[in-house]
Amino acid sequence: MEQLSAELGLVIDQLWPNYEKAVAEASLPLEKLGTELVLGGWSPKNGRMVATAYATSDSSRRTVVQPLDGGLASPGEPLAVRPDSFAAADLLAAGKSQAAWLNNQEGRQVAGGRLLAGFLQKNQAVVKDLGAI
Repeated sequence: MEQLSAELGLVIDQLWPNYEKAVAEASLPLEKLGTELVLGGWSPKNGRMVATAYATSDSSRRTVVQPLDGGLASPGEPLAVRPDSFAAADLLAAGKSQAAWLNNQEGRQVAGGRLLAGFLQKNQAVVKDLGAI
C-alpha cells in the first residue's frame, strides 16, 4: 500500500499528456478534463486503513497528492469550512451540504437520495445508510 501510494502521483503525471492528446483529437473541451482519485487500503506498516487523494487537470502542473488523515475525502468548497469528523451525524450534514452545493452549481438536481458510507477495517467492510440527503 505504501509503495503504490508513493508512486501513483508520478504515474498520473506520466500518463496525463496522453489523455490531453486524446481529448484534443476528439475535439472535446480540454477545460473539462480532470480527475480526482482516492486510493485506500489496509496498511500493514500502520496497522490501519490509509488513503491518499490525487487530483489533476493539467499536465503543466504536477498531480496534487494529499494523504487523507482523519478528514473528509472531499476538499471541495462546501466542505472546506467544516471540521473534520467521521461521526455519522457530521457525515450526513456534510453530505447534505455537498449535495446542495452541487445542485446549485448545476442549476438542477443532480445529487440527492440517501447517503451510504463505507467503513473499512482489517478483514471487514461495512456499508451503512446514514439517511436522506
